[in-house]
Amino acid sequence: MVILQASIHLDDIARFDQALIGLSYPAEKWQLIAHAGQGPVDRDRTDPRTICQLWALPPGRYVSLAHVLAGAARTARGHPARTGAEPRPDPPTPLDWV
Repeated sequence: MVILQASIHLDDIARFDQALIGLSYPAEKWQLIAHAGQGPVDRDRTDPRTICQLWALPPGRYVSLAHVLAGAARTARGHPARTGAEPRPDPPTPLDWV
């Protein structure tokens, strides 16, 4: 498996790209999650791993896919996904999407 300098695997890049295809940037974190969870009828829904990775992104506005990938890389390296001491909500399960 190939790893890019930003600590993102090529398969992660492909999954993010597929999940966020057609999204208009800039977009807030919640818009990324909502867009990925409502895949068009002509393609498969986004896999739970990608949804979890989107939930783990730092909050904020993302101006491009590259910005999303940079946020995912920071989160993957162990940087905090959220500021403060509030507990992390559990990401939705595929059953919640129905």
